[in-house]
Amino acid sequence: MRRLAIAVLLVGLMPAPSRGDGSGGDLRVRSSGPLTVDGGLVFALPTALVPGLSTGFGIGVTRGRVLAWEARASWSTATESSVAWTVTQSDLRLRVGGVIQHTLGRARVGLRLGVGPTIVHETRLRNSSTLETSAFSTLPAGEVEAFVAVHVFGPWLFNMAGGPSAAVDSGNLRGGWVSLIGVGWQP
Repeated sequence: MRRLAIAVLLVGLMPAPSRGDGSGGDLRVRSSGPLTVDGGLVFALPTALVPGLSTGFGIGVTRGRVLAWEARASWSTATESSVAWTVTQSDLRLRVGGVIQHTLGRARVGLRLGVGPTIVHETRLRNSSTLETSAFSTLPAGEVEAFVAVHVFGPWLFNMAGGPSAAVDSGNLRGGWVSLIGVGWQP
């Protein structure tokens, strides 16, 4: 995975020669606007469950050039089991924040900081029984993510992002990790 990430970054750093006669076809990068919309698969550590991997999807909107603002939302779920219980946790992460980014050839690289609530829904089901409990909680949270967005063709991007996250649960700071791999559109 590390080699793939380095290869994609290096491809994005290579400048694409422009002939200027319009013969580039659909592979030309035709977009350089300040708006970017992206979405993809989310992989993260669950906010309240200790072990496991939470998987789901996320979307985001970024507006700006070097310094930008963004709004992001993601939903992911994880299920853990023991002999007595099956626990399912869903995390809805809602973030607003700032981005610092730079264009390198066909790629944009940057760092984003997002803060906002994480809404956690947890369901506990007693195995071999009808006993079930369910609870919601809203936790203040945030994350710092490094990202790479490579123009593939036209206005379309290939995105990868990841970084540490934190949430405050009952006065305790819980650390984690969140990542996204997907596509983007920059008109």
